[in-house]
Amino acid sequence: MRGSNVPRSLTPEIISQLLAQPYGATRSAEYERLMEIYCVVKAGGTAAQVTAAQQLQAAEQANLEAEIAQLSSQANTANQVAALRQEIQEVQRSVAHRVAYLQSIDPQEERTVHDCLPAIEAHFAQLTTPPPQ
Repeated sequence: MRGSNVPRSLTPEIISQLLAQPYGATRSAEYERLMEIYCVVKAGGTAAQVTAAQQLQAAEQANLEAEIAQLSSQANTANQVAALRQEIQEVQRSVAHRVAYLQSIDPQEERTVHDCLPAIEAHFAQLTTPPPQ
């Protein structure tokens, strides 16, 4: 039995229910999860987002390491080098957190959200279309 704070797995039926909520209604954790997965799907999916995060980390780390190498040959730069090393650790932690989140997305939910893109986008179009006067 699922606890009350554990969201149900997103299905086409649940997605339809979530999108049918009136505009301005308090949004549930399920709706927020739907929107998070929707954003990931729109950005190419979890695999593409993991790859992008890892590439960003590699590029950022290479830039910081190059800066460290340049500073290492200069006098009185220990504090700057230490700060750059800390920045590398922060980038690594941030990317690890993002990758862990992306890997927490159930592949079936990702497929379901992908399959429901037309309905989700129609929902957004309805929200942005002004009412007739």
